[in-house]
Amino acid sequence: MDSCEWVLDTWLLEVAQTPSDPRSLDALALLHQIKARHRIAIDHDREIWRQYTKHVQANSHVGVWVRFMIGTSNKIFWRAGRVSSRHEDGLVSILRFDRADLVFVGVASNGPDRLIVSEDSDYSPEVRTYLETNLGVLVLSVREALDRALDP
Repeated sequence: MDSCEWVLDTWLLEVAQTPSDPRSLDALALLHQIKARHRIAIDHDREIWRQYTKHVQANSHVGVWVRFMIGTSNKIFWRAGRVSSRHEDGLVSILRFDRADLVFVGVASNGPDRLIVSEDSDYSPEVRTYLETNLGVLVLSVREALDRALDP
């Protein structure tokens, strides 16, 4: 597979830092693959960056990974983090999606690959269907994302 542009929900970084979570090794493997072969996207307003720094321990493997990605110009793409008011209303008012997570959707919908990695409960089956149908955004589990990242 060619290089992809990933939008990583803060949930993934938290899981990667939690050794007691059975998904943590896959999450770390995904971060390694992204570092080696892919890139991430963050919003121009740096809301995602602020969430990362708030939830990532600086001295953890994930903290080192985040600093590497931010410090490597070809590993990060800056995108608009907004969705239209119609989609914002559909997601927040109708589907009860967390307003703080709209930035991830906005960044993903403005990128070429339209991929979000998260298993957060905010991404309910209804929200996932809405995102794929209306914005072409796929929300992948850690395992699905790792399989895609490893695809030659």
